[in-house]
Amino acid sequence: MQVANILDARAWAQREFGHVNLGDVRRSLRLVALATQVMRQPNASLPAQLKAPKALKAAYRLLAEEDVTHQAVMTPHWERTRQLAGQEPVVLMVEDTTTVDDSHHPTKKGLGPIGNGEGQGFLLHNVLAVVPKPRQVLGLAHDEPFLRQPAPPGESCAQRRGRPRESDVWLRAVAAVGPPPVGSQWIHVGDRGSDLYGFFEECRNQRCDFLVRAAQNRSAETEDGTHTYLLTWARTLPAQAEQVLVLPARHGQPAREARVQIGFGAGRVRAPKEWPRPGSISVWVVRVWEIDPPPAVKEPLEWVLILSVPTLTVADAWERVEWYKCRWLVEDYHQCLKSGCLLEQRRLGDGERVQRLLGILAPTAVRLLQLREIARQTPLRLASAALPWDLVNLVAYLAEVPAETLTMEGFWRAIAQQGGYRGQRKHGPPGWQTLWKGWLYIQTLLEGVRLAAHLPP
Repeated sequence: MQVANILDARAWAQREFGHVNLGDVRRSLRLVALATQVMRQPNASLPAQLKAPKALKAAYRLLAEEDVTHQAVMTPHWERTRQLAGQEPVVLMVEDTTTVDDSHHPTKKGLGPIGNGEGQGFLLHNVLAVVPKPRQVLGLAHDEPFLRQPAPPGESCAQRRGRPRESDVWLRAVAAVGPPPVGSQWIHVGDRGSDLYGFFEECRNQRCDFLVRAAQNRSAETEDGTHTYLLTWARTLPAQAEQVLVLPARHGQPAREARVQIGFGAGRVRAPKEWPRPGSISVWVVRVWEIDPPPAVKEPLEWVLILSVPTLTVADAWERVEWYKCRWLVEDYHQCLKSGCLLEQRRLGDGERVQRLLGILAPTAVRLLQLREIARQTPLRLASAALPWDLVNLVAYLAEVPAETLTMEGFWRAIAQQGGYRGQRKHGPPGWQTLWKGWLYIQTLLEGVRLAAHLPP
């Protein structure tokens, strides 16, 4: 991934949206112009991003067009991401569903119930393609916004089983991504919401693998054919090794280290009773559990992972754990989408227009996340070998170091400091928020420097 392609908003917008088919070439040109302005200031409103009343009116007209659907805008991005994924030996298709809350805009149309039914908004399922080592975010292989359908009054259990379920979105996502090309292995990674027999089966149908955190104590068989239940069996697996896992701060919990043990084994999971046909699927199970947790930890770490990838050694088992840790990237992506691009704050009159704008904001949020991952690669490479000289010179001047010796690590660190990064060891490497805030400031300065170079004396 070229750093310049991430930083240059106009070039990025042309690459992402220049080939979108919206039924009229003028719409495609307007989309590229709109995406360029959004990318330059992703956490602002459309009036602040576009400034000129004429440009703002044109953007509102574009988002009102029926041909400008979320799928039409996103299809080139999905296809490019899958093409990149097909060039890698192993790619994790990290999935999750998030809620987009529009309850503070009660007059919007085209929304559905969320939460306990009193709020309104829509659900969004995302498939983020990630190269595990060295870790790299390729893009979205698929995403699907959809509305929650309330259960009919008086519905029986049999009726509920007979109608489509909300969890079917996991199966649709696997089918939409499709099979990998020969020579590439795609592994769908999900949290407990993806512990679905249909999800396992659909992955197998698409010649993909899966890695899922178990939620159900489902019917299973051990390798020797003994009937058991998956969670019960996993907790009997003997410890094979021990190490320390570094857990980042999440969900209000501070970052910490956890000493864990690992066990693994092979077996089969059986189709549930309500499944239309009997059968079973071969799986490997990896269990990681924390030993001697600190007193302040209320819930010691325990992951029971179900996967279709052969896991024969301790090294294999630890690698699967690292793959599962990449699942956190999709949660970071949701944060980029909501905090970095203010998806839930958009005032566009109805939900369909928000979903059309999502077609621009989704690749934008990917770009924010890619910026963080790129900042952690090739730290010792000279910045001047990868970036324009005037940009390197400006950042070196602010960092008070010679431009000729500025490394990529120093370059990104200096940018993050302009965004509020304090740089203390306990804080770890810069996150996407400080990197992006710093880059917006640097971008403004750089435009001023370039403009001044063309002004008359």
